[in-house]
Amino acid sequence: MFSPSAASAEEPFYQPPGALIPGSGQGRVDAEIYSPGMRFPIEAGPAYPNSQVWGVGGYNGPPGSQCSAKNYAYPWFDNYCETRSWTMPLCPSGTGHQGQDIRPSTCEKMLHWTVAAATATVTNVADQPSDYALYITGADGTRWDYLHGGGGIVSLGQEVEAGSRLDLVSNNFGGTPTSIHLHFNIRQDVAGHGFVYVPPYMSLVESYKQLMGLGSQPPIGAFDAASCGAIRGWAQDPDEPEAAISALLYFDGQPSDPDNTGVQVLADRHRDDLCMSLGSCAHGFEIEVPRSLRDGLEHTVYAFASDDGSGPAVELDDSPQRFTCAPPAIPEGVRRWVGSPEVLAAWRLSPFWDLAKLPDASVAAIPVGVALGEAPVVVQADDGSETLWLIDQGLRRLIPSPAIAARWGLDVEDPEIWAAASLLGLREGTNLRPEPWMVKGSGPQIYLIDDYQCAPEDSSPLCQSASGTTGDDSEGGDPDSSGSGSGSGSGSGSDGGGSSDTGGPALPDGFGQAEEDGCGCRSAGGAGSALALLALLGWRRKVTR
Repeated sequence: MFSPSAASAEEPFYQPPGALIPGSGQGRVDAEIYSPGMRFPIEAGPAYPNSQVWGVGGYNGPPGSQCSAKNYAYPWFDNYCETRSWTMPLCPSGTGHQGQDIRPSTCEKMLHWTVAAATATVTNVADQPSDYALYITGADGTRWDYLHGGGGIVSLGQEVEAGSRLDLVSNNFGGTPTSIHLHFNIRQDVAGHGFVYVPPYMSLVESYKQLMGLGSQPPIGAFDAASCGAIRGWAQDPDEPEAAISALLYFDGQPSDPDNTGVQVLADRHRDDLCMSLGSCAHGFEIEVPRSLRDGLEHTVYAFASDDGSGPAVELDDSPQRFTCAPPAIPEGVRRWVGSPEVLAAWRLSPFWDLAKLPDASVAAIPVGVALGEAPVVVQADDGSETLWLIDQGLRRLIPSPAIAARWGLDVEDPEIWAAASLLGLREGTNLRPEPWMVKGSGPQIYLIDDYQCAPEDSSPLCQSASGTTGDDSEGGDPDSSGSGSGSGSGSGSDGGGSSDTGGPALPDGFGQAEEDGCGCRSAGGAGSALALLALLGWRRKVTR
């Protein structure tokens, strides 16, 4: 008699739910744990759930002995919904096998104890030769069935604790011997179906991990592509195949490199191509290439996956990938000076995601507008209207949609409430743009590209094609520009922190300094400047939108 060994923590001991032995029917792809916290129904492991009929020596299986070592080996196979004639409303075909067949550690009958899956009451006992079913029922109505056993030591109506011995695994089939195994069912009240047999497979998986002290399996996944269209791939935790886990992307450096930029994104996108291969569909991730990396240079991105954050991240297949993207077209508008790290943080703007690096001449060619205010102000009228407005430059600017508000990171859950007369009395400016767009040259100054707000009778060339209603730009713009805030951008900025000739003063010392290092948000090490922390705010917002 061979002596099987327990699965190691690294070894995947089971096939996905619904993965039946080929040719044995159509399984139910269902990763739900219907009996959470239950005790594995055989006292000691290892154990081998698989098919009795389609296994070696089975009625429809390969020739050989039912005691073949192939039947007593990992991985497990689900056989809930395996081809049978019993009515099964949860099975794809409407009929099938009601539960899971489980072989004990050896092919010997009346040796291996079955035990109670939970605290329950014995509601049926196999006390007659023709009766081979023992049932226990929990307080919530869940029933656990133990079939084909013998030598039972419990009686009808007896209260049993989880782990209490019930009977011995055997081959009793009402006088007709079957193979040596435990047939295990779980019955529950399921909405729309009534009291039915539910899939026991994942409940067995989880309880077996507890019995055998198995560690969690590492995440799996693949890094499909990094192109100018998208950065995408997939990741899954085999221990919780339905749950979404995080993909970790590191730009221009390994995780240990202090000069990398790290991005965390949830792998929860539905992908049809994953449904069959994984038994679960929503494990894709996809993000756009950050604007700061669309600079005509080659960049490298490494992709990892993390299931719960407690274990090491695992690098995905086909990582790393490389991409080179041409600089984006600059949108029309004026450049509004972002005057300090505090302003950048208050507006939740991200130099990594939202900013394009341009030649100084290109920045200087953009007309200068009013400096960006200290913080966004989102307001709503007190007349019951749900319309949200951004108060900017003394104007009210429409926030067109929740998606645009999210893209800007605006707090729309708690807007300021203004009297309708006061709010509507303000001149209406242009709608808030669909997304923030920033530029910078070789110096540290950062600018937001935005609409020029035309005042009534404004003769500026910028207003000749303006599409919005007019506004007042009297708040003062870039301190080095002309007082009207509508200059051509030809002014010579002050030296400040080593500024270039892009119009407007430099930011405070150190602001933008990390830009020379590829600043965005660093996952480890890197610049300790205020900008690195502030960029993190915007970075988190973008990857979770």
